[in-house]
Amino acid sequence: MTSLIIASTLGGVLNSLPKARITQSFNPPVFSIKIIQGDILDQQGNIVIGFTDTYDTDLTDGAIINPKSIQGQFQNKYYADNHAALDDDLLQALSTVTPIIYENSSAKPRGKLARYEIGTVAALRRENRIFYATAYGRMENTLKVSCSVDALWRSLTAVWESVRVHGSLEPVYIPIIGSELARVGSLGREAIIRMIALSFVSSSREAVVSRELNIVIFPKDREHVNMIEVHRFLKSL
Repeated sequence: MTSLIIASTLGGVLNSLPKARITQSFNPPVFSIKIIQGDILDQQGNIVIGFTDTYDTDLTDGAIINPKSIQGQFQNKYYADNHAALDDDLLQALSTVTPIIYENSSAKPRGKLARYEIGTVAALRRENRIFYATAYGRMENTLKVSCSVDALWRSLTAVWESVRVHGSLEPVYIPIIGSELARVGSLGREAIIRMIALSFVSSSREAVVSRELNIVIFPKDREHVNMIEVHRFLKSL
């Protein structure tokens, strides 16, 4: 009896400890969602990168694109800050997409003038992987980025469609998109993780997107996420 009490107590303690990672499997269809910690750009696979609706890429003085943002770090790592090369790849990837409007240079004196619909995705192939550049935020003419909850949902839905088309069911990695400079409404990191997971599950039940979604939490953001509650949410989907 004593051993059963000890085992039960120990099990309860272990279950209450913060989880370093989470894996939740779904069937049918067969796929899994993992919550992991790390640097999104260190992951070995296809990656979602947040862009704005103007697909601005200029890192000069950080006024347009912050070099410390995930997009800025992506450009530095995979394009060596050569935004002209990235611009060429973006234009090619978006060659069949028509901008919804062109800003006047007097209204937006810095950066690009073509605006694409929120949710546009440019699939960039670089170093044997795919980077899904999703236009989830609006680049205001003041160079401030904004994003609503509805815009993020539409962008995620569009990303999963692009992954479905280009990704060959390979694992895909996504950061807690919109948690930093765009500040999606009043949503915290944990709420955004739930939205990402819910949108992926919803899209997967229409048609399989990928066999594995990895939501990557940067280590410094770990304290803002209750992994036990996130796991409980995943189990409920």
